[in-house]
Amino acid sequence: MASDRTPVDIPGEQPAATGPAEVPGSSSLWRNGDYMCWWSGNAVSLLGSNLSVMAFPLLAVFITGSVLDAGIIAAAGRIGGLITLLWGGALADRRSRKAVLVAAPVLQAVLMGVVTVSLLSGPVRVNLLAVLALLSGLVNGVRYGAVLPALRRIVPKEQFAARAAQEQGLAMGAQLAGSPLAALLFSAARWLPFGVDAVSFFFAAIGAALIRRPLGPDRQTGEDAPPSPSVLADIRDGFRVIGHHDFLRFTTGWVAVTNLVGNSFMLLLVALLAERGASPQLIGVTNAGVLAGGILGALLAGAILRRVRALRAFRAGGWIYVASLGLAAVLPAPWQIGLATAVFTFASVPMVTVWESYTARLVPDALAGRIGAASAFCAQSLTWVGMLLAGWLAHAFGATVAALCFAAILVPYAVAGHFARSLAILRCPLEHVEELQPIGASGLEDRKEPTV
Repeated sequence: MASDRTPVDIPGEQPAATGPAEVPGSSSLWRNGDYMCWWSGNAVSLLGSNLSVMAFPLLAVFITGSVLDAGIIAAAGRIGGLITLLWGGALADRRSRKAVLVAAPVLQAVLMGVVTVSLLSGPVRVNLLAVLALLSGLVNGVRYGAVLPALRRIVPKEQFAARAAQEQGLAMGAQLAGSPLAALLFSAARWLPFGVDAVSFFFAAIGAALIRRPLGPDRQTGEDAPPSPSVLADIRDGFRVIGHHDFLRFTTGWVAVTNLVGNSFMLLLVALLAERGASPQLIGVTNAGVLAGGILGALLAGAILRRVRALRAFRAGGWIYVASLGLAAVLPAPWQIGLATAVFTFASVPMVTVWESYTARLVPDALAGRIGAASAFCAQSLTWVGMLLAGWLAHAFGATVAALCFAAILVPYAVAGHFARSLAILRCPLEHVEELQPIGASGLEDRKEPTV
């Protein structure tokens, strides 16, 4: 039976955009009012979230004495996000994206409030914290599915690379401010970082509510409207497009592996520094220095990518990942560990900017939610494994062995970057990459690479 799903083909002329923002003469994202509503609310929420992200390992290491407990709590949140992520992407192509972006942070605020009350009222209960992390992850998975499609409506395509670097800088800045602040608040009262995080979620909801541009999706109504496909069919569309495009398929696997390492990075860093005898305050300060490397990367990413081809930057970043994490594992002093890991975060920004900007250039608005959710599902599919693996390795063999093992995990993709034909599209300037084209409901043709 015919369907209104929109599988895509690669070649041909670039179609007219339907949905993504077109802002003639817009020279700066800072002058985009809707984007600034999103950015400002998200900035406060990110700061709050980084307080709790930093506080959970501190709670485990200095209160329960177990790095594994921190891994369990973090893994529960990741698993929750995976459970609802694909459904959230399909939902974003069916229902109001703005409603999702407003309601989800409110629910997360309630859940973080329960965490705060539990720490105020008695001893640390790891099982309860893990359940609450799971529930928060379920909500976040739905929200994540609406983020990329919404941003496509308020950010012009030609500014997506700048947006990617800017938002990575925002994330790093939130972590930079959040790490020492979390240590300070945790030292004052163990519940305080989580209480502040609960309040910060409301700022994300308010920022989304203030966006004036319609965020979609555009739905056909009336007698001519085609029947809606099932959610499962929508989810299949997202995976089918990724599977038929070499670049999307390769980078989806790459980001899954790097996220396995990167999302366990904070836990490994805390464990390494604690193994060297660092105090919570010193851990917070060292982590802030590490994140300063990421902020510097965000500031310089545009200049780097103007001077260095995307493919070369992508390949170099893979080896910098391996070398910096390996050095962090064996260096003796906290400041040396901080310097090595700052290089790691610096390199991450140009690499992720390349991946995000080329992906955003390829994906059409009609499939943005589904493809984005499918890609994010694959990207995050191993993060919970990384959390548990990092916690178990550090608990059983020490943080040094754990960090060396994680550096080794990155080696195969660093090598593959030199031989994979899937990365050939990175030889083409971003502005010449064409959007994938709808061809109806019959499926995808066999051609794998875009005409660029």
